[in-house]
Amino acid sequence: PKERIEKVIEVLKPKLLITSKDLNLDLNLPTLYTQDFKSFNTDENLITKAKEKHIDTNLLYVLFTSGSTGIPKGVSIAHKSVIDYTFWVCETFDFDENEILANQAPFYFDNSVLDIFSSVKVGATLHIIPNHIFAFPAKVLQCLEQEKVSTIFWVPSVLIYFANTEALDNFSSKHLKKILFCGEIMPNKQLNIWRKHLPQSLFANLYGPTEITDVCTYYIINRPFKDDELLPIGKACKNTELLVFDENMNYISTKEIGKKGELYIRGTSLSLG
Repeated sequence: PKERIEKVIEVLKPKLLITSKDLNLDLNLPTLYTQDFKSFNTDENLITKAKEKHIDTNLLYVLFTSGSTGIPKGVSIAHKSVIDYTFWVCETFDFDENEILANQAPFYFDNSVLDIFSSVKVGATLHIIPNHIFAFPAKVLQCLEQEKVSTIFWVPSVLIYFANTEALDNFSSKHLKKILFCGEIMPNKQLNIWRKHLPQSLFANLYGPTEITDVCTYYIINRPFKDDELLPIGKACKNTELLVFDENMNYISTKEIGKKGELYIRGTSLSLG
């Protein structure tokens, strides 16, 4: 919505807006239209200079939260955070140029970072599935099979919807080998339906709050779970430390099982500021 875009612009104070003519936005800013990209002259010298001056702690993007509880807040992520995360993803889940991913997360949502940058790093194939198609699970599953998709990284609410609509009843895939999810709690009841239909596939629960570059912990599901059990969020990603403190800021050690506390995170994945 225009009101949301205006709030984002108020915070960012950008020098330039890149948009599509179709969106018809008039925001009183210097504007470049995507339709004109083909006719631009590229100054290679300027690009080389920018690269030479570049430092990995520079800002890469600011991701704005949905603002459902108030004004959207911007989370500032550096280049090094995304590079670190991308290397971890590709190493942990064994991505190479043969990987075929199907993107579900819109590009304003941080789950898309895994899809985009991992594909770029290893030269994998990324299929961008239009959001409205997710209203038709059978169509999406057909698309996965047709394109021989090997990995998906989707939010649990979409996976739950597919399990609840019985769309998986007629779905068995030779190609889909890795099912990763993040962004909400994944109930075992629906996860068990997925696991039953794809018994040879790897399932992993990824977790990370907004102020992290997408993910800070992961759990590769390696045992059966009852429908009413809770999935663990697992262990820290590489180059990340997790600490738990009680309400008086006393450190809770890993031996103190069952004690409640708040999770603190250290590492490159932490957003700037």
